[in-house]
Amino acid sequence: MNGAPARKKVVVVGEDDEPIARLLRDAINDESAYQAVVVQDGALVLETVRQVKADLLILDVMMPGLNGLEVYDRVRADPSVRDMPVLFVTAAAGHLGEEFRRRGITTLVTKPFDLNDLLARMRELCPA
Repeated sequence: MNGAPARKKVVVVGEDDEPIARLLRDAINDESAYQAVVVQDGALVLETVRQVKADLLILDVMMPGLNGLEVYDRVRADPSVRDMPVLFVTAAAGHLGEEFRRRGITTLVTKPFDLNDLLARMRELCPA
């Protein structure tokens, strides 16, 4: 071992609901191998993902700027980040089921969510 600390996995959280954003940020940052970056505007998510070299994107569907599905489409169209896993967190899973299926999205957690389940999905999609 060279003694250098391993790079933390960077998780960008696209969430405009302040209490949920804070909860996710704090819970992710409590995991020693992860670092959360919260973005509250959909239009800024893609730029942030590129800048911080994100390892995982946790994304709400209903956001100002661009909605989560628009952000997802842009992420998948960008060669520099297209392979990054995306975990959706949404209260709108029911009426957006067809939109998710059409895009092949299977990684989603429905609000209200169990924080431990969400963190387990994060570790599964983005192992430390």
